[in-house]
Amino acid sequence: MRVCARLPLLLALWAALALGAAAGPGLASEGAEELEVLRAEIVSEDGNTRRKAAEGLGACGDPAAVPLLAEAYRAEGRDAFGVKAACAEALGRTGRPEAAQPLGEMLGDPDYWVRRKAAEALAHVPGEGATTILLRAAADPDPRVRAQALLSLASRRESRPALEAGLRDADDRVAAAAVEALAQWEGEGTRALLADAAKSPAWRVRLRAASALLRRGDPLGGQVLREEIVSGAHGGTALREAAAAGAAAVPLLRDLYRDPGLVEPERVLDALEGVEGREAGEFFVSLALDAAAPAPHRLRGASSAFDRRAELAPAQVERLAGLLEAQDPNLVGVALQLLGEGGGASHLSRIALLASHENPVLRHFALVNLARYGGPEHEAHLVEALSDPNGANVRLALEGLGRVGSAAALPPIRSLGQDVRLRRYAQAAAEAIEARR
Repeated sequence: MRVCARLPLLLALWAALALGAAAGPGLASEGAEELEVLRAEIVSEDGNTRRKAAEGLGACGDPAAVPLLAEAYRAEGRDAFGVKAACAEALGRTGRPEAAQPLGEMLGDPDYWVRRKAAEALAHVPGEGATTILLRAAADPDPRVRAQALLSLASRRESRPALEAGLRDADDRVAAAAVEALAQWEGEGTRALLADAAKSPAWRVRLRAASALLRRGDPLGGQVLREEIVSGAHGGTALREAAAAGAAAVPLLRDLYRDPGLVEPERVLDALEGVEGREAGEFFVSLALDAAAPAPHRLRGASSAFDRRAELAPAQVERLAGLLEAQDPNLVGVALQLLGEGGGASHLSRIALLASHENPVLRHFALVNLARYGGPEHEAHLVEALSDPNGANVRLALEGLGRVGSAAALPPIRSLGQDVRLRRYAQAAAEAIEARR
């Protein structure tokens, strides 16, 4: 059975492009072989293969991908395998101005999803041609296509009238998209439009505008979101929109967390975990260290701080070392993991005591720190760990002894030479100690 109704035309185009490439420097490029494979796969009778080939053509960076994708779209019948949508997305990924024409053609497709993907792809296509096509898509009969067209127009200076018109669209999804797009514009005129939108009877528009205002540091945005979170029917969406405002939302969410009578604290923590940046990181560090906070919340704070460890300042890691004294072994474990990735050398006196803890997880992370940062004064703790029932802990002890151990550690190290799982680690540690003698 033939899936591609216009397969002969595609094959002819493929042959012509192959001949043209052979005559020039294209095939000498590093991706020439990959392009040849994709040329063959884009005309496969298997729909999934054609879709994957379209995705590959979008990523290959070769100018020949544009006509191949355009013809693959035209040759495809019903978009049962998502080939048309994949062609639209791939044309956008090429980032080439000549992709505007085939994407404009796709905006006439009977399938709204294909039209929407074409409008989305045009955001990545430079030039006036793409802008003109997107302005036309902003009047599409399907609101989902109109909304995407406005989002794709956001950064184009010619789009301001279309975005302002979108605020008056009868479908609140389109108006919300217009708000989101306008939020990228500066100026007092934009602030006035967003302030009006924050009073809209349509909750989707109102909350999107409030989020945009809060991101700008405008108190009106925080006020609208707070009211909706506390008393509105769309409090969950309002929390997500607050999180989307980023660091500017942290004071609002922190205050809501501190007043559990207004909203469930767990929902506020969910929103805060969606906020990036040091402001949110500081909240979670403080929460982890708050002895008055519920134990599950402290653990969430510690876990979230660990997830953001790349953003934490050294001073924040130092503060989290205070969790080494916590009663909850989970909190201690998080602190040991954080210190093991940097900063553990400052707290080895406390960490060494945990190397013999009854909890095997705490012993493990304490030994991670000792293996990396320990000194000769920790030899006794490392030798004791050689009898740990966990082989991973024994290997860590051998690593630490190989780095700082003395001749006194050699007998217990060599006694492990009969264990096939540990033999080579023990040998390496012994050789390292011998080399220092």
